[in-house]
Amino acid sequence: MEPLRCDGRVWVRRDRITAEPPALELQELYNAFGYVLTEEQTITAATVDDIDAPLFRRHLARQGLDLTDPQPDLEDDLRNFGVVAEFDGALRPTLFGLLGFGKQPQSFPPTGNFWINCVVYAGADQAADVSTAREATGRLDEQLASAIGWARAFGHREKYHGSVREDIPLLPLAAIREALVNAVAHRDYAIVGSKVQMEVFEDRVEITSPGCLPNHLSVAALRRGGRPRTRNEQMANFLLERGFMEKRGRGYPVMRRAMREFNGTEPTLTEDREARFFTVTFQIHAV
Repeated sequence: MEPLRCDGRVWVRRDRITAEPPALELQELYNAFGYVLTEEQTITAATVDDIDAPLFRRHLARQGLDLTDPQPDLEDDLRNFGVVAEFDGALRPTLFGLLGFGKQPQSFPPTGNFWINCVVYAGADQAADVSTAREATGRLDEQLASAIGWARAFGHREKYHGSVREDIPLLPLAAIREALVNAVAHRDYAIVGSKVQMEVFEDRVEITSPGCLPNHLSVAALRRGGRPRTRNEQMANFLLERGFMEKRGRGYPVMRRAMREFNGTEPTLTEDREARFFTVTFQIHAV
């Protein structure tokens, strides 16, 4: 039976009683019924003190809001911008609030795996030895800055013209950046046990996001340049404001152009609706 949301809490009907489902059951219910606004869910183990208030104020200032006195109460601003919501008579950070402005976003059980896992394998599959790895944690913008910086550092090979060395990237950074930003912005945060994965193999790079494409968007429509259907609207707008997203809906065209110009290949898009993941694959060498 479809869950009911009331006063920040979720209830299900069991026989003749109404009960709150445990976390794993709630996750399955959200996926089954297509509830995609998980960024609005409260993280009940966190408090308003877990939000970095000065960081939030700087966010408002970047949007051109007047911060001169008199100002609304901080909690009112946090509530108005979806950073906190009332739960059981108290204000608690939302998922968006923690991942956008949290002091330690991964410190709570529901958010512990919401980061980017970066791995280089010394071979063509996950059975190969791991050459290097990084955990890109923190807030959304911090995760992306860390993962993109890591990709920039590892992703070069050397080519010599006489005595002159040229550093050639394994892949265009523009393609990696777009794939990572989209993976973080549009992942299904109802899948609490999975991370965004950036895996580098000897012949390809795979960036995998937990969850299927949002709101019935298909791979074919995405390839045709279908209009974006955002799963996490606040997170996407936050990354747009922070400069990680340039324009909404340009992710695949940017990746496609970058790869065509780089080695004549195109990104491969794979959606597994049964396992609930979406992967973008970039070929390092022309086929």
